[in-house]
Amino acid sequence: MTAPQQQAPFENTARELSNVSEPIRRLHIEHCAKADPAYGAGVSRAIHQIIHGNVPSMDR
Repeated sequence: MTAPQQQAPFENTARELSNVSEPIRRLHIEHCAKADPAYGAGVSRAIHQIIHGNVPSMDR
């Protein structure tokens, strides 16, 4: 997989979680990290980018 292909699931998940409460986001990130630490870290980074206004581009 290319880097953009790897990033897409992180961004998709983060967009869906951006409108839920912080405790729910943290819980979901924990679950993602238990399944795959790299996935949990990627989702966490993507959520942080979205919440702080650095929204990843959807243009691919």
